[in-house]
Order: sequence, then C-alpha cells, then structure tokens
Amino acid sequence: METRVKIYLLVLVLNYYNVVSQENGHKLFFSGYVKNLYEFSFADRLEQLNYDGLLNNRLNFKYNPSEEITMRIELRNRIFFGNNVKNFSGFRDIVSRDNGWADLSRNLINNEGILFNATIDRALINYTKGDWDITLGRQRVNWGMNVVWNPNDIFNTYNFMDFDYEERPGSDSFRAQYYLSDFDKLEVTVKKGSSKNDYILATMYKFNKWSYDVQLIAAINEEDWILGTGWAGNLKNAGFKGEISYFIPKENYNEFEDVLSASISVDYAFKNGLYINGSALYNTITDTNSGNFENLMYNMVTAKNLMPFDYSGFLQLSKEFSPIFSASMSAIYSPTNHSVILIPSFDYSLATDWALNFTGQSFFEFEDYKAIGTSLFIRLRWSF
Repeated sequence: METRVKIYLLVLVLNYYNVVSQENGHKLFFSGYVKNLYEFSFADRLEQLNYDGLLNNRLNFKYNPSEEITMRIELRNRIFFGNNVKNFSGFRDIVSRDNGWADLSRNLINNEGILFNATIDRALINYTKGDWDITLGRQRVNWGMNVVWNPNDIFNTYNFMDFDYEERPGSDSFRAQYYLSDFDKLEVTVKKGSSKNDYILATMYKFNKWSYDVQLIAAINEEDWILGTGWAGNLKNAGFKGEISYFIPKENYNEFEDVLSASISVDYAFKNGLYINGSALYNTITDTNSGNFENLMYNMVTAKNLMPFDYSGFLQLSKEFSPIFSASMSAIYSPTNHSVILIPSFDYSLATDWALNFTGQSFFEFEDYKAIGTSLFIRLRWSF
C-alpha cells in the first residue's frame, strides 16, 4: 500500500512541476477555508452533555496548463478534540479510513486528547476537447439526481447527516464522457478500491426526453450486477426527480436476494422565498444492526443501503429571510418504531467570506416514547 501511495503522489507531483515549468500565461488557482465546528450532544438529560470540537482547514489547488487540461489537488486538514477522541474507541479508525486505491489519509497526531488527520480527497487530471471529457484520479463521480437519497450514486455515496462535508467523498477512478449533443452523453467510469476485489465498472447513457433529463445505468462490482435509472424534470412548476437501482447478486444467487433501492422527490419554490422539498426512500434490504439510529452520521452508507429502514421519508422547509440570514427545518421519518430525526438549521453571514451556522439533530422513537439523543452544532467559517 505504501508503494501505491508513493507512485500515486509521484505522478501528480511530476505532472505538476512539468506544467509549472512551461511558458508564462498558465493559470494557478488557490482557494480554501477554515471552519471551527463545536458539537454539544446529550441523550435525555443535560447532565450527560458531551462536547466535541473540530478545526477544519481545506486547501484547493487548481492549475490550467492549457485550455484542454486541468489539474486539481485538494486537501482536508482536520483537528479533532473532545469526548469522541477520548472515549469513542473506533473514532480514530473512522476518521482515518480511506477506501481508495491509494491510502491518502493519515493521522499525523494521535494522542489521548487530540487527533490531527490530513487527507487528500481530490487529486486528478482532466482533459477536455471537443465532445470528450476525460478525468483520471481521485474525483467526485456524482450520478445522483435527488437531494437527500441517491440510489444511482454507486461510486461515492454520501451521508446526508454529515452536513459539514459539503464537497462529499471522491473515488479513485478513470472517467470518460462523450457528448452526443448538448443534452445527450455516454459515460464509462472505472473505480478501484483498496482491496483486490473492490471495484466498479459502470456505463451511463444520459438524454433528454419530454423535457426530462433521463439516465440509464448498467454496472458491475464485487458483489452485484447493477441496473438503474434516474430522471429530473418538472410537474408544472414543481421539480420532480427520482432514482431506482436494482442489485442482482453475481454469485450464490439462491442464497442472496435481489435488492431494490428507490427514491423520489418533489420540490417547489414559492414567490415569497419559501422552499419545500419532500422525498421518500424504499429499499428491500435493512440493517438495523449497523449502528444506533443516532449514530447515522458515522455509519458508512452505500447506494444499496442508504438507511437502516425499509421505508423513510424526508421533508424540508427553508426560507431566505434576508441576503444574510436563512433558516431551514428538515425531518426524516421511518415507520419502524416511528423513528424521527429533526434537523433545524440557521445560516448568518457575518461579513464578506465569514459565515455562522447553527444546526441541530434530534433523534426520537415515538413508539416507545423516548428521545434517543440530541446534537447541537455551532460552526464559524472563513473562506479564502
């Protein structure tokens, strides 16, 4: 694995210095942010209050040696402190976990009170010319069309509960896109993971029909043959989106069942600035033993199992009250134990490039009339 990492980084560094040494006129871009996130959580009594902190720095480098070529390297530098670092035995492994072909995540400081992790989550070279768009390296391959649950996002599924990671995960992959027209394209993507049998080979055909963007997916991974479709369009003035993926076991077909994962969403923006979004998820496989309901933020989700319940619903109301203040209220519901997650969020712009956010996540099971846990987050962000 160490050899893979050295090769991976060496190729990127050599290419970087090669293009930097070219003639003047090429463009180098640098951006990023610093975020300070505090979490206060408790089960049913404030006396059980836990405290966690995260200092998060992101560095984005982009270089354009020509009109056709773009190179990107992006790093996450995170310093964790608080109860999770001290008391959660598996927390350090979760933070440093990297399932890519190259392990580009390192815990640089790992002691009893603090954890410093550095991760390269984007490292790619992109070539675009004419109708071709080709990308090699760690990248975000986003085939999802819905906002919350994406059964079509088979490469790097993201966890909706992890709201602080807006860039979302990436995959070590080769991606080739060929545009047949302004609205139609063919795409082939190959992803390689950390283990020998961790791979995905997939193709997608995307087209526009009846004012809808439609995609058809066929893929194969270590365990399954995958067929999928998705669409995005409008029902009069409301947005209407959906995704369906069907997983067929490659081996031991009689021992394992086919899995269907499907989501649908409708959203509408009112003239007064109010926005509403509703979504529903159904999957035929459930895994209630994958972790406690309140620990969904730390669970690894896949397109095959986006929630540990067979049925889930989502509703969000949001409104921009002024150019510097907005708020939203989201709720996730499952008929299993009548489980509910309430997620209020408030965003305030303090100044240019400075933003303040308050977010809550409260977990309930109304069948047993109990509150499972509540987390309150305060985040200050400076972008540059």
